[in-house]
Amino acid sequence: GMHSKITETTQLSRCKPSPDYYGTASSSSSSSISITDSSVWSLHCMPSLTICTLTVALCISGGFQQGYIASVLNQPYIYIESFINDTIHERIGIHPSEHALNFIWSSLNIMFPIASIAGQFLAAWACRRFGRKGTALLSCLLYLPGTILSSLAEPARSFELLFLGRILWSLANGINSVNATVWIVECAPPSIRGGMAAMQEFSMAVGSLLCQSLGLPFSTPSLWPLIFLPNVPLVLIAALLFLLVPDSPTSILEREGDMDKARHSLARYYGVSANSPLLDDELSTNKKKSKIEQKTDNEGISWIFNPFGLEDDKMRVIQQAAWLGVMVKIAYVFTGARCLRSYSTFVLHYLSHFTLDAASLGSWIISAIRIPSTLIPVFFVDRIGRRPLIIFSLITTLFSLAILITSIMVGNEMKYASFVSFAVLLLVNAAGLGSVSRFYAAELVPRSLLLEAVSILAGLEAFTKIVVEFAFFPVANVIGVYSLLIFVVPSFVFLIAIWALCPETSGRNVYQVLNDIANRKNLKVSFTP
Repeated sequence: GMHSKITETTQLSRCKPSPDYYGTASSSSSSSISITDSSVWSLHCMPSLTICTLTVALCISGGFQQGYIASVLNQPYIYIESFINDTIHERIGIHPSEHALNFIWSSLNIMFPIASIAGQFLAAWACRRFGRKGTALLSCLLYLPGTILSSLAEPARSFELLFLGRILWSLANGINSVNATVWIVECAPPSIRGGMAAMQEFSMAVGSLLCQSLGLPFSTPSLWPLIFLPNVPLVLIAALLFLLVPDSPTSILEREGDMDKARHSLARYYGVSANSPLLDDELSTNKKKSKIEQKTDNEGISWIFNPFGLEDDKMRVIQQAAWLGVMVKIAYVFTGARCLRSYSTFVLHYLSHFTLDAASLGSWIISAIRIPSTLIPVFFVDRIGRRPLIIFSLITTLFSLAILITSIMVGNEMKYASFVSFAVLLLVNAAGLGSVSRFYAAELVPRSLLLEAVSILAGLEAFTKIVVEFAFFPVANVIGVYSLLIFVVPSFVFLIAIWALCPETSGRNVYQVLNDIANRKNLKVSFTP
């Protein structure tokens, strides 16, 4: 009635019309907005309390956990190695050889990426079976024993608990990394979707820095088990926040088929009334699957890996969209930002010839500056767009690597230039490609394929990351500065490919993005809701 119209007008008065990709806006009076077709408008409103609550919960249970678990063994590693050594001696009466101890330590570290990959492949099944909300709560239930068992390893005199705890912790993080990407893409209004998704990179930086800071007082023979425990109350807070928000509307339709419930869920995330026309465009993507989406469901996800035999032009477009997503993810891996961040102290000490203390301090300073850097895409990715941030990151990466290599080759006279270029390399990718790569792939494929595609492509990215990170360290020890060429050539190739092939996704629905890709391929096909 009149009340709902007034409420709607009030809500829409806070929204800024954006006719760019949706056609021509109908005329409106100077004091109100008249909407005749919801597809004409993008939602440029203040985020609702529900979407903010979801974002915080996903950050704590996703990016923060990834940053924390990746750093948790770094600073107290001497005392953990000593604990493993002493435990084995207590059991069998002899100390393990240095080679055996290094193998155990390496195995403990590699549990994180391996279990994460397993979690990423399990994520699609878990999200279908338990819904997005249920999967998030399941991940929290796995986080708790993972952290607690790791902390109990020393008093129990069982280093195996470190392995078991790290496996559970990493498995949960792998599951939730996929769930977080899919859930936020399904629920955030298009005009703020990028900013909400980019918060994952910010939370990862916070988790990493917090862990490094806690590592200073906890890196002692008696206190190192305590470094795992601060994660427990944070996981409980995340679980409580998940209980306060509804499941994703896509998940509701998949599991219950209740359009009315899905509409009310999306209305809470958008911060509008359930009868708002702003919901129609988003919900239309979930009402029914197109023939092409039904076909891919029947064939399974294997169609992504089939380079030949795709006779249907629409399938070819969707396949290319999926591979463009993984290309952006792998492009971030080959900038070297993620790998070199893991070895930052080694790069500054061994390659740039800073003292060990100066290298450690420099590494901490970069980690601290990285936090405000990751906020740049949160506020600007939806205004600037995905493509400009990606391309700027890659161009700056190439210049930074060139200066870094030159500075290291010149020697001590330019070691501060090497520090600055190294910092720029890490920070510009945190503000650009590193953040965008987390969700860009999810904006390229239809919703019915989103879960499986994100799960598979995240696993491929993680596998590539393992190969690069484990190859760099021994290669750098052998050939020194020339090991950085591993990142220069691929970054240049990816820059050209992304410039030529990747569409802009900001403010656009997936069908418009797919039509853009089809036009680039000169295919006479059209995708519609």
